[in-house]
Amino acid sequence: TQERLEKLRQNGGTPECEAAVSASLEWLKGKQNADGSWGRGNKCAMTGLALLCFLGRCETPESPFYGDNVMKGIMYLIEVSKKNPYGIFSETGWKGKAAGGNGGAGTYEHGIATYALGEMYTLARLGSKSLPGMREAFEKGVKVIIDNQTAKGAWAYGGPDQIVYNKGGGADLSVVGWQFQALKAAKNTGLKIDGMHSCIGKMTDYLETMQTKDGGFGGSNRDAHYNQWSLSGVGILGLQTMAKGKTTAIKKGIKFLREFITAEPLDWNKNCNLYCWYYYTQTFFQQGGDDWKFYNQQFLPQILSAQQADGSFKHGRPNWPAGDAADEIYRQCLCTLQLEVYYRYLKVGDREEESFFDK
Repeated sequence: TQERLEKLRQNGGTPECEAAVSASLEWLKGKQNADGSWGRGNKCAMTGLALLCFLGRCETPESPFYGDNVMKGIMYLIEVSKKNPYGIFSETGWKGKAAGGNGGAGTYEHGIATYALGEMYTLARLGSKSLPGMREAFEKGVKVIIDNQTAKGAWAYGGPDQIVYNKGGGADLSVVGWQFQALKAAKNTGLKIDGMHSCIGKMTDYLETMQTKDGGFGGSNRDAHYNQWSLSGVGILGLQTMAKGKTTAIKKGIKFLREFITAEPLDWNKNCNLYCWYYYTQTFFQQGGDDWKFYNQQFLPQILSAQQADGSFKHGRPNWPAGDAADEIYRQCLCTLQLEVYYRYLKVGDREEESFFDK
């Protein structure tokens, strides 16, 4: 705890952050389903995100307060993987021919759940509780991601082959974000998984092709989906954490985001987009220095002031018909993961001098 609070202080967090995370984890604990999952739909994604929130504060199956919740969440994911003929973490994405028929949610679910189990594998090995089947479920999950990378080096959802991925599809930058986080977790476990190195190489090459002349990542038409205003955080974070020597591309990306946020400051009621903010927060944190200071001063008050007395977070953009992150578990997790950024996401440079790649 002392080390965590020290990191929080060093990186510009406040005691309010720690209190907000505590209240949020307590709220999440109360929302766990009897089968160990979280959420009403897309349960593998919601369970993965909730586990990442507990892990972000080093709550493992051994923890006195949340150990049972974490253990049950992990076992739920392992059971889903066992039941699924492909080892995919999704309850809906593989039955019958229309595998991608659930709007591609299964592809996100699989990436998020694989990411959570990878982080858990790294942490849980330090403990004494045995987690039967976790390594197998995780390795199988990573293999599915590697095997379904498209020719462009990306991932796409909804193939006709009874699986939630479409290997013959093109590319979807938004989907790539969760797959590279799963690969990052796999890299950090130290497990030797066939094809991982070349998969990461192709993925970072793809990310570079997505950078526009403005420096952002994604489409340059703001009215279209997948634009650089919403996806630059994904592209930059991928290069920061998964590639080496891409400083020019990263600096251009950060400059683009900084100018955009300066022109349109983050505002919970006007332009809140928690999916984008989740990636912006990590990207600026990885960048550190003045860029992080600039961003931290903007995002922290917005998230803290959105937390309600029961620990939950209110809807962003209440005047927007769909609201932002309408699902309460999803919203909770995205806010909590951002509040944990101060100690949860080691900066790439803090890990050690040798590159992430040379391990």
